[in-house]
This record gives sequence, C-alpha cells and structure tokens, in this order.
Amino acid sequence: MQLNRRSFLGTMAAAGASSMFSGCCCFGCAPKKAEVGVQLYSIRTYIKKVGLEKALADVAKIGYKGVQFAGYYGFKAAELKKMLDDNGLKTAGTHVGRGVFEKDNMAKTCEFNLGYGNNVIICPGGGNNVPKDWSKPRDDWWKFLVEFYNEAAERAAKYGCKIGIHNHTWEFDQKLSDGTTVWDYFFSNTTKNVLMEQDVGWTTCAGYDPCEQYKKYPGRAITLHAKENGMGKGVKQFDAILGQPGKPGAKGVDWDKLFPVSDADGVKWYVVECERHSDKLFAIEESFKFLRSKGRC
Repeated sequence: MQLNRRSFLGTMAAAGASSMFSGCCCFGCAPKKAEVGVQLYSIRTYIKKVGLEKALADVAKIGYKGVQFAGYYGFKAAELKKMLDDNGLKTAGTHVGRGVFEKDNMAKTCEFNLGYGNNVIICPGGGNNVPKDWSKPRDDWWKFLVEFYNEAAERAAKYGCKIGIHNHTWEFDQKLSDGTTVWDYFFSNTTKNVLMEQDVGWTTCAGYDPCEQYKKYPGRAITLHAKENGMGKGVKQFDAILGQPGKPGAKGVDWDKLFPVSDADGVKWYVVECERHSDKLFAIEESFKFLRSKGRC
C-alpha cells in the first residue's frame, strides 16, 4: 500500500500522540516514576570515535531506556529507528535549532522525527537568545518569541508533535524592563502546548529552585535534563557527575526533593546530560549508578 505525504503524517501523528499519552490515569494512583534516558551530546566525541550504532548498544548495556538526540550523524529516520529498535531503546526527545519550527519547515521536521519514533522536539537556550542584529528592546524580542512558539506549537500539534525550550542560566539572569526574568515571561505567556524542558543543573546554578518551576508552570514538562552544575561561594559553574556537585562548597541539585515533585507533575523522562568527559562512557555510567542508587532505574 502506498501512502502519500499527507496520509503518512496523519498516520504518524496518531501513532505519536498515542505513544506520548499512553498509560493509565486513575484517581488516587501514585505518580509514575520517570524513565531514565541520556542526551547523546554527553558522549559526542565517543560517538565520533566508535560510531552511533555501537554507542547506542553501549548506552543500552549501561541500562538506559532511552536516548535524546542532538544531531543525527547523517542517518535517515528509518536507519535511526532500526538502531534504536535493535537495542531496545526509546526516544526521549531531540534538540534542534529554532529554524526547524518555521512555518515552511514544520512538516518536514515532524515527518523526520515521527519516522524514528520521536514526538518531543526541543530548542536549547542559545537558539532563543536575542540575535546580534536585533535593534529593538529585549522586551520586543521575547514578545516575538512567545508568539512564534505559540504558533509553532499549534502547527506541530497537527502532526502529533510537541515543541518547547530548554534553559541554561541566562534565562533567569536576563530580565525585561519591568524586572521579570525572560524565563517567567515566556512561560507565563505561552500556552501549555509549549513544553518546558528544565535543565535542573542550570536552574540550580542560576540560584533558583527547580522544584518551584514545576509548581509555577505545571503540566508543561515531558522531559527533564538531569545535570549537576554545582555553585557555591567563589565557585563557577561546574558540570559534574550526578550526585557529585564537584568542587568544595558547590551546591548541587536536591534530588530527593526533586523526585516527588517532578513525578507529581508528570515528567516522563530524566535525561542525563554530562558536558564533560564526552570521549568516554565514564560520566554517564556514574550518573546512571547514582539514579539507580536512588531507586530511579
């Protein structure tokens, strides 16, 4: 049977929506714990050395249930899906540039992602910062972004996909003319269709409580970036292994406080990201062991 483009997207949209929202919802049930995946950026140098296929097999051997992409290494969607299926791995989203959310690109973006089993598409922080050639006030840029993401989320939903943003520290540091952080402005003015992928390491690094973000903006998160960027007096940001904030005096994520809050909010994936040690598996192995010691995997 042959499918035209429209039929394909309609079919995949239904499948994508089904996979995203599958599961039992019942009154009085305990929240389901998130599964544990890994952002493949964590082992970017290792992947270039051994190849994506072997790297995925190694990730599965550690015990991870899913992966989040940050680039596709030249593979087609069907090839990615086969590698994932061969290793019993699910998708825990992807990171992309904001341009793929443009009106003329959305259909192609969703078709590719649904083709390898993914329907959660996230743009990380840098793709949302004020462009160098932007001559208007910062307030106007964020008004534009709010409108852009609201419209893009509607377009993505037609294909069965969800889009959103991922934070670093600057979304909390940068403020609008009335003193509102750009983070709060964005999530106060976008619809719930726009996802919040919180990097709890960066949030902690900025001096904010990750738990409060789920309370302020409930039901916006499918994925959570599990990272340890410790901060303390005289300590700069430091990307460390989960449960090991790093330098003396560094403040790490309060994981025991975070787990029940994120579960209650419906977070489906803890996506481990370690920006250092990208040429080996060491950091993601130790981070997985930490989450396992906490009964998370």
